[in-house]
Amino acid sequence: MIAQADLFSAENLAASVEIPRAPELVPHEWPFPGMTPEDSARAAIAMSEEYYDMLAAVIKSMGGGPLIGKQVKAMIPSEWLRLVGDYAHTSLDFRPAEQRGIKVDYVSHDDGGFHFSYRAIDSAAIAP
Repeated sequence: MIAQADLFSAENLAASVEIPRAPELVPHEWPFPGMTPEDSARAAIAMSEEYYDMLAAVIKSMGGGPLIGKQVKAMIPSEWLRLVGDYAHTSLDFRPAEQRGIKVDYVSHDDGGFHFSYRAIDSAAIAP
């Protein structure tokens, strides 16, 4: 028998996750210092809640992980990549990730390097 929590597992989320559409680029009237109005807007979008929502949806749509940044970046929709340009990233910090049902793990390497690993967590385990 399937428990109700199993219905919301990472495997079942993948088929039901909808990746948000990219917003429209609106150049800043007062850009960040040293930036063009367009680049300022791109940088702001790459730091926005909408961008984090998109990253979380990409991770969930890929079966829940674990995934590394390169894998996530390869799956970012082209409309988002065109929108944010060089400001595209896969840096999803621990708290914003947890709020979106994603667990972030710090993985250290023997040579001193590191990477982050992302995976979807069951919605039943997410604290409000």
